[in-house]
Amino acid sequence: MGNLSRTYRPSRFADVTGQSRVTDVLRKAVEQNKLGHAYLFSGPRGVGKTTIARIFAKAVNCLDSDHGEPCLKCANCQRIAGQAAIDIIEMDAASHSGVENVREAIVEHVRFVPAGLRFKVYIIDEAHMLSTQAWNALLKTIEEPPAYALFIFATTERHKVPATIVSRCQRFEFTRIPVQDVVNRLKEIADKEGFKVQAEVFQTIAARTEGCLRDAENMLGQLFGLGEKNITADLASLVMPPSRLPIAAELLGLAAKRQIPEVLTKIEELEQEGVNLLPLFDDLLTAVRKLMLTVDAPDRSATLSQGDQGDQTVAKLVGAFEMTELLNISLVLMERRREVKQGLDVRFALELAMCAIASSLTRIGQSGGTPPPVAPSSGSSTTSFSQSKTPSVEPKVVNKIRPVTQSAPVEKAEVQTAPSGKIEPQPVHASVSTDGLTVDQILIAWPKFLEALENNKSLLFILKLCKPIGFENGKLILSFQYPYHQQTILKNAKNLRLIEQTLGTVLNRPSIGIEGQVTAAEEEQAKPQTTVGKLLEAFGGQVSS
Repeated sequence: MGNLSRTYRPSRFADVTGQSRVTDVLRKAVEQNKLGHAYLFSGPRGVGKTTIARIFAKAVNCLDSDHGEPCLKCANCQRIAGQAAIDIIEMDAASHSGVENVREAIVEHVRFVPAGLRFKVYIIDEAHMLSTQAWNALLKTIEEPPAYALFIFATTERHKVPATIVSRCQRFEFTRIPVQDVVNRLKEIADKEGFKVQAEVFQTIAARTEGCLRDAENMLGQLFGLGEKNITADLASLVMPPSRLPIAAELLGLAAKRQIPEVLTKIEELEQEGVNLLPLFDDLLTAVRKLMLTVDAPDRSATLSQGDQGDQTVAKLVGAFEMTELLNISLVLMERRREVKQGLDVRFALELAMCAIASSLTRIGQSGGTPPPVAPSSGSSTTSFSQSKTPSVEPKVVNKIRPVTQSAPVEKAEVQTAPSGKIEPQPVHASVSTDGLTVDQILIAWPKFLEALENNKSLLFILKLCKPIGFENGKLILSFQYPYHQQTILKNAKNLRLIEQTLGTVLNRPSIGIEGQVTAAEEEQAKPQTTVGKLLEAFGGQVSS
């Protein structure tokens, strides 16, 4: 069996799938004999750019054109179809990008009149690969070509084509093929080849290829190569690995219900089953993107629910997250994936990301967006910690990291020694920001904040060494390693204003003040403190017998 995309390559404008806007204009131009001298076809791969260029070359040279369509029967159409027409020149710019190639194949060649056709047609595929010198050599020829010469530039990256060339061409933007059009085309090919294919398989292929008809036809050809005339979804899975989008949707569903233990259990099960967790980050991002597209868009929600199995599982999560949270979820996932590539354990990174989502830490700026307090543990250990409750503050708004400097007095833990020698600390009241913003939320947005300042290298270097340790009364408290860094940030009005404005923009706040102090690493290490004391200081609580 031959290559399906070549076997079923369209020969007429009417046979092209999903590009009617382009084909109608070109067909009418041929019918009315209103032809340009240079055309630029740009768009994604595998959507018909080169195919339509060949049909156009055939149509302008057809001796018996039917309303702009090539007749496919005349001598010229037959010669072009048989690749025997020397006046149709196709050049792959990817392998012929130099100025000498262009000068030999086009500039010198175009001076001679056509050998047997009405027009000489030059089709330059992957045109963006031409060198600057090659484009300069072409410029004058394209600007004032002979009347019998037509140029068609096909490219997937129009932005790389020089503006001087683009301005001299008629531009046509090709779009991705709609899913239903791809499905219809695949069904048509399957019927002609005598195969019976399950409808779900067509939907899966169309979804996987993302509007690239050539890829869809090649994938269908792989299925035909299995030697079975009746192709089911199970049989197709031998060639097409099952999508992990349902797994990603399941994880997001558990996180939406704030079920942290279930999330961790599911990740453990996936690792035990041998699922590669790194690509799962991409599946999670794909699911989040699909959910973002459905926000306030009922038609997209309906389309998602009618898609393949992966889309249908994601459709069940529509409305589970607000747009702000979806944006923050995507940032968290991308940051953890980046850390994996820098050496962080992939399972731990995935657990961190999913627990942050399930704990509502991604709900910055939303009412009730901070996580509820952790319930007291009731294990068999003789030491248990219970969170203290401050009457003036709701228990769910708790800043788990104590600032080193605080603008409001905070009641410290007083550790008393009972006659039995057991430690009995008093409850510690955690500091809480007045507007609900916590250090945990700032830490999540911190990488995005640093990215926004990447043009200021000196400030970025200092801020990467800083650490947010507290947030009170609208002011963020930073820990500096050196006094010079503190002065550079806090004593320089221009730097301070830039940092405060950028941080406010990232956190979607009107203004964020900055305070800070120098924390020497040696002094911190010299402080005698037990593990129990560290936990009590961080979370508050008491040791019970």
